Amino acid sequence: MPIRYVSGSRTYSGVAAYIRIIFTPAGLFIAIYILVGVFYNTAPPHLPTMAFSLAALHSWVQYFISILLWPLSFWDSPFTVARWPAGSTP
Repeated sequence: MPIRYVSGSRTYSGVAAYIRIIFTPAGLFIAIYILVGVFYNTAPPHLPTMAFSLAALHSWVQYFISILLWPLSFWDSPFTVARWPAGSTP
């Protein structure tokens, strides 16, 4: 079943519906969010290899997850394994 998009009295289907959805406010937000994730995660050490193996597949899955969850890379947890917050005692 092809995708359908209704805007006012017009109905779009197929490729036209995809293009129309991209130019809605929500579609633009999602497109920009994914583009930022791609450009934020494509520095040379982060781009997976093109080898055909289970390890390469795992790396690509991690890469796509990092594209979707890129805002979490700015989070700095106050608790880590090797460090306690300043002023506290272990």
